[in-house]
Formats: sequence, C-alpha cells, structure tokens
Amino acid sequence: MYARLLRNILLIFAFTTMVSCDDNKVYDEFLGFENNVWESDDIKEFSFEVTDTISQLNLWVNLRTTTDYAYENIYMFLKSEYPNGESALDTLEFILAQPDGKWNGEKSGTIIEFHSLIASGGRFDRSGTYSFSFQHAMRESSLKEIVDIGFRVETKDL
Repeated sequence: MYARLLRNILLIFAFTTMVSCDDNKVYDEFLGFENNVWESDDIKEFSFEVTDTISQLNLWVNLRTTTDYAYENIYMFLKSEYPNGESALDTLEFILAQPDGKWNGEKSGTIIEFHSLIASGGRFDRSGTYSFSFQHAMRESSLKEIVDIGFRVETKDL
C-alpha cells in the first residue's frame, strides 16, 4: 500500500518537474535535413509572433551533428527579418570541436548536440512576425552528417 502511494507521489512529482522546467521558453523548434546532408541552397527558416516587447531575451542556435561530421567548425549565414520590413544579414561561426578532436557539445551515442548563444539580454522592439533563416556558408556545397538545426528564444533570468 505504501509502495503504491510512494510510487504515485514520485510520478506526480516527476510529471510536474518535466512540465515546469521550461518556463523561460518563448519559441523552440528544430528542422531536420534529409539523409543528414545540409545542401548549400537549403535555407532553414524559423518564424514566430512576438507580443512581449518588454522582457529581455536570449537567442540560441542549436545544432545536431553525428560524430562523423568532418570539420571542427561550421559557418552559417543568418538572415533576420523584422515586422517593420527591415532585415539584416550576418555570418556566424560555431566551433564544434577542440583542435584535439574533442567535441564541444553534448554527446549521446553518435549524435552531438551544440547550443550556441547568439544574443543575450536584448528585446524585440515591436510586436509582429520575426523570421530567422540559416544557410550553411561552408566551401563544400553538401555538408554531410548534419542532423538538424534549431532556434530557441527564451526570457533571460535576471
């Protein structure tokens, strides 16, 4: 009897913890690549509506590769489009491995997951649709062993 009660309490606690652990999330999405190959003309776009123009935010790029990814870094073009029609284009570099080959991300089996903070503490200055597009900017047109790319917006803890 006590074992069943204890088990039920632990299940409720575990469920509550899982549901409440991501209170800061504003937007979080991953987009995959067919056959784990990112072609240079395959642009991944993340769009979402913004209504909160007061909260400070963190913007993250998340990338999953396999352990067979051939490079220690990746370059990407980031195009940002704002509700007022303005846009910006940036080039980003992410260092995925150390010179000795040790991965910088979290490894699970043959998948490495990387989380890179690209902006911290800023605010969206107006309500509306924001779009962020990513295109790889490597010399090779077909970038093998890229599983997916993600974009996350979260409120910044003060």
